Amino acid sequence: MAEYIRLFYNDKDFDQARRLLTEGFVNHHHGVGAGRDRTVETFSAVAAAMPGFSLTVRRMVAEGDQVWTHSVARVAPDVPPSVVVDIWRIEDGRLAEHWDVGQGVPEGSSLDELIEDAG
Repeated sequence: MAEYIRLFYNDKDFDQARRLLTEGFVNHHHGVGAGRDRTVETFSAVAAAMPGFSLTVRRMVAEGDQVWTHSVARVAPDVPPSVVVDIWRIEDGRLAEHWDVGQGVPEGSSLDELIEDAG
């Protein structure tokens, strides 16, 4: 999981990240759709528009075939971060499905400790 996040969201090495997704990967994030290639194409376009995007994992929990990550997302150094929870389903050692929720973090929030050193 950590390798995929590093490759896909931070290094933007989509060719390497693609190998960690099942062919039928389903991304439930609004507007992305089904399929490994569709997910890679969509985020590739997002990364081109927001080259400063990064994701820093703060917590990771695994249970059965699911992994949940609690992360700090930044679109650019001068933009307030968001906190994101991603839920991943694993199938045969590869990522098969993804859901996510997030919220912005206003300055002075009780989440300041979580976002420290996250970019």
